[in-house]
Amino acid sequence: MNAKIRLVALALCSGAFCAQAQNTVVGTGTLGTGNVAPPSTQNTVVGSLIGGSANTGGANSFFGYQAGMANAGGGKNTFLGALGGVSNISGGENVFTGYSSGFKSTSGNYNVFTGAYSGYNSSKASNNVFTGWSAGYSNIKGEHNVFSGYKSGYYNTADGNVFYGAYSGQNNTTGYGNVFSGTYAGFSNITGALNTFTGNNSGYSNTGWSNSFYGYDSGRSNTSGYANTFAGNNSGYSNIGGSENSFYGYDSGRLNTSGFQNSYLGFNAGYGNTTGSQNVSVGASSGYKSATAIDNVFVGFVAGFNTTTSSNTFVGSGVGFLNSTGEGNTYIGASAGHDSKIGSRNVFLGNSAGYFEQASNKLHIANNAATTLIYGDFSTGKVGIGGINTYATPDTFPATAGAVSLANYKLFVKGGILTEEVRVNLMSAWADYVFAPEYQLKPLAEVETFIKENGHLPNVPSAAKVAEEGIELGEIAKIQQEKIEELTLYLIEQNKKIEELTKQVKILSERN
Repeated sequence: MNAKIRLVALALCSGAFCAQAQNTVVGTGTLGTGNVAPPSTQNTVVGSLIGGSANTGGANSFFGYQAGMANAGGGKNTFLGALGGVSNISGGENVFTGYSSGFKSTSGNYNVFTGAYSGYNSSKASNNVFTGWSAGYSNIKGEHNVFSGYKSGYYNTADGNVFYGAYSGQNNTTGYGNVFSGTYAGFSNITGALNTFTGNNSGYSNTGWSNSFYGYDSGRSNTSGYANTFAGNNSGYSNIGGSENSFYGYDSGRLNTSGFQNSYLGFNAGYGNTTGSQNVSVGASSGYKSATAIDNVFVGFVAGFNTTTSSNTFVGSGVGFLNSTGEGNTYIGASAGHDSKIGSRNVFLGNSAGYFEQASNKLHIANNAATTLIYGDFSTGKVGIGGINTYATPDTFPATAGAVSLANYKLFVKGGILTEEVRVNLMSAWADYVFAPEYQLKPLAEVETFIKENGHLPNVPSAAKVAEEGIELGEIAKIQQEKIEELTLYLIEQNKKIEELTKQVKILSERN
């Protein structure tokens, strides 16, 4: 073995200026065995064929077979391992540790490569940190990257990526500004940029951009989807092209493939959605079976669990639990509409309101399942107040009052109304027709006969009829006004007769 240990000291002094050059060399064919010329200084070279034969760089430390072999002007480098930094020419302040680490680096600066083949093809790149076997292997000019883990960032050529974990970001080439943490995190990403994946297999198939996936297998199948945020193990697992989604919780949005602008929060929230969009599910298993629906809002434990249709708003624990095909419903309150399976366009407000309702277009305002305080039917425009509807007699409004049909009546109140004022909009003419010249005022004798025979005034309902059919407030007010105006006409007529009689009495009295 032709090994030489040589300490080369070269002192150059001129006047007041003095330079001291020192190199430590161990090995065959190392720095200084050929031509060592100033200003090569403060180098430490240990190994065969390392450090170059005309090295002018300073403050380098090369350890291992051919480490820093081509170095010419590069300074302040530390290469540890056979073939480490073997191609470096002018790059400075690099640290390469491991067999063939930084193998093709020629002019890159401020790099730290640790692990066999780490940064192998990094020729001109700077400001990178690669740790792990073949980490950053193909990086040529990408800068400001941090890769840690077996084959992490293996094919990367872009800037500003951070990959932690074995195989993390392995296939990334031009994607930039990504942060992948976990084994196989972002494994298939090639051009996707500005993504953040944390957790084993998170974003495994991703090629999209601006996604944030947190948790084991989160967003695993995502390819072209962009601007998604998935947090929780398996969240958004099946998403492929769906974009602008936010899933938080274990298995939330797990089956979503292409649905977009969905927001799911909670264990299994929105689990079954595949292509549905613009849905909101908050609460464990809320919106669980909704697959293709749109514009649903489910808030509460298992709210809308079985719903497959669209445009429903369910707020409260267990709300709309059995609803399957009903759409356009609004249920607010714990267990509201719980058993309503197919009803659509219903509005249920309150605890257990409309719990058993199966029809559509209904209104229930209640605080229990048995009795509804305010009940309505949107298809007929009818509203009942005061417990008119119960579970025992659903969808019930009075149909008649005696012989009178109530089909056109809209408001029904059980127990009476107390109010300070009522304004009635008459559907017929007011009673001023009594003063028209053509009005036939019945003679008082005829009126007297009618009263004796019927027990009430003409054109006025009898007591029996009122008891049976009730009265229409506007109509009875008109009839009463009619009688007042008729009475006025009778008084005027009687007054004329009285005045005439008075005149006759006066004449007779004057004659006598």
